[in-house]
Amino acid sequence: MYILSQKCINSIFNIVILFLDFRQSVSYNTDVIQPERCKQMHIIEQFIKPKKQNAALCEDGLFISEDFIAVVDGVTAKSDRLFDGMAGGRAAMSVTLDVLKETAAETTATELMHNINTAICQLYDGVPTGEAAVCIGIYSRYHRELWFVGDCQCLINGTAHTHDKLIDTELSEIRAKVINDAIKNGAIEKEIFENDIGRNKILPRLKQQHQFANRTDSPYGYPVLNGTELKFDITRYSLEDGDAVVLASDGYPKLFGSLAESEKYLEYILETDPLCCKQYKSTKGLQKGNLSFDDRTYIKFTV
Repeated sequence: MYILSQKCINSIFNIVILFLDFRQSVSYNTDVIQPERCKQMHIIEQFIKPKKQNAALCEDGLFISEDFIAVVDGVTAKSDRLFDGMAGGRAAMSVTLDVLKETAAETTATELMHNINTAICQLYDGVPTGEAAVCIGIYSRYHRELWFVGDCQCLINGTAHTHDKLIDTELSEIRAKVINDAIKNGAIEKEIFENDIGRNKILPRLKQQHQFANRTDSPYGYPVLNGTELKFDITRYSLEDGDAVVLASDGYPKLFGSLAESEKYLEYILETDPLCCKQYKSTKGLQKGNLSFDDRTYIKFTV
C-alpha cells in the first residue's frame, strides 16, 4: 500500500484548485499517478473538453500513469459507420486507452504503435477501411522520449512542434477561399454557419482522404493509427531532466506555455474567426450548437 507524501498531496490539491478556478466543464480519462514517481514526472495542469455539449461524444482521450502520459485524438469520422455504437474516432480512442493501460514501461515506440494498430484492426469484422483511427502524442518515462503519430502537437521548453498534414493544409486553403469569396459577393456569415459551403466543397476529398493514410508513395500520404501498417517513421523527441512539456491535440489553434493562455487564444479565434477561414484556416469551423470547432486536450508537465 502506498502512502502519499505531503509534496504529492499538495501537488494534487493544487491541480484540483486549478480546475475549480478555471470554471469550465471538464471531461477526462486518466489513471492515477503513483506517488513514488512524482519527482520524475510532475503534472502541472491538465484539461480536456469536447466540442459538443454531449461529453460522451468526445473523441479526445487523456491517459496518465506512472510510466506514460498520452494525448489520444480520435480522427473525426467522415461516414456514419458505428463501432459498438460509437463513431470511428471515439471507438479507436477508447481501445487505444485500453491498450495503454496494459502497456509495460519498457515497451518501445514501435511495439506500442503495433499494439494500438492491432486493437483498432479488431474493431472491424474484416479488412480495416480507415473509419476508425487515432493520432497520438505520448511521453515514455522509461525511454525519456516523446512519440508522435499524426497531428497532435507539443511545446518542449517553449519551442513548438506541430505535425500538420499537407492534404489538410491544402483543403483548408480551398475551404477558406470558397467562404471568403462568398462573403465578398454578399453571403452572410450566419447562413454559412448553417450551410458551410466551403466544407461542402472539400467534403468529397475529405471522405477520400483515408486513401492516403500510411502511404509513402504520395506527397499527400500521412501517418495515422487506423489498423493498417504504419509505414512512416514515428516522430521522436528526446528529453532531459527538468524539461517542460506541453502535449495537446490539434483542437488548439496555437499552443502556449499555460492552459489559460492557450484557452484565451482559442477564445479569440472563436470570437473573431468562428468559421476558421481567416486567421486560422481549417477544414472545419465552429458548427451551430457546438462549443468549439474540435475536441481539445492539454497537459503540461516536467520530467
